[in-house]
Amino acid sequence: MASNREYLDPIFLSKLANLELVARCAVEGFFSGLHPSPFQGFSVEYSDHREYHPGDEVKFVDWKVYARTDRLCIKRFHQETNTTVYILLDVSKSMSFAGGPTRKIDYACFLAAALSYLMLKQGDSTGLMLFAEKVLSQVPPASRRTHIHAILQALDRKTTQGQTNLAAVLHAVAETTKRRGLVVLISDLLDDESDIFRGLAHLKFLKHDVIVFHVMDRQELNLEYEGLIQFEDLETGDRLRTFPQSIRAGYQQRVGEFLDNVKKTLGKSGIDYCLLETSEPLDRAFLAYLLKRRRLM
Repeated sequence: MASNREYLDPIFLSKLANLELVARCAVEGFFSGLHPSPFQGFSVEYSDHREYHPGDEVKFVDWKVYARTDRLCIKRFHQETNTTVYILLDVSKSMSFAGGPTRKIDYACFLAAALSYLMLKQGDSTGLMLFAEKVLSQVPPASRRTHIHAILQALDRKTTQGQTNLAAVLHAVAETTKRRGLVVLISDLLDDESDIFRGLAHLKFLKHDVIVFHVMDRQELNLEYEGLIQFEDLETGDRLRTFPQSIRAGYQQRVGEFLDNVKKTLGKSGIDYCLLETSEPLDRAFLAYLLKRRRLM
């Protein structure tokens, strides 16, 4: 029997038959693992309850929950919990890279599927946009639980294609989304940094809340290859033949500066940022999302 943490492992998830099973295993494994932890409040939120506060009407107390947990909880209604969530998933060619067993695009799809499953369980209106140079396909937001099938079908049909033009996509999303909500960006952010920041600032200007999941491969972060290697840019086809050990120190310094700049700049703009390496379990992403959503309530 797999442990709760194994249910969140990308290698384990890649062996499952379909994305619906991936999403259910990841989310339910995550919440099962939280029960004995300091994060019990998340499981309460997930169950469409909130903690009782003085002044709340007693008739809305869920006494069954009280009997099980010795905690006073209020039944939460749809209008209390509903948020419009826009998931933006990068499907440009650079997302097909894999330095290990899991491609960035597969990891990103696991995350998008699991987050969608969780959001719809909470009653949030959830939509999906797949993009590269532009938005390539989209599933408009809806809150019915059966909407998960439309999102998973779109993820199943995805292919990596084209180059990244993240700024253009973010500006287009800002201009076409009719309702303020939570924008969840899942991308490797391999584009011009200043353009990315301007696009995200546009979303913030329009009062969207934003969380960025930055998906990177271990080799992209550390360049641990040995021997003479030919590197190829998956989006432009440019090639470089070199000994990685001769450029590793400078490369790691530049990557570190890039990540530090992204984290600091987004933080100053009030945008949540979470770096995810493709060998990591998904639990840190779930925690980042739930913390963000809790602050919006």
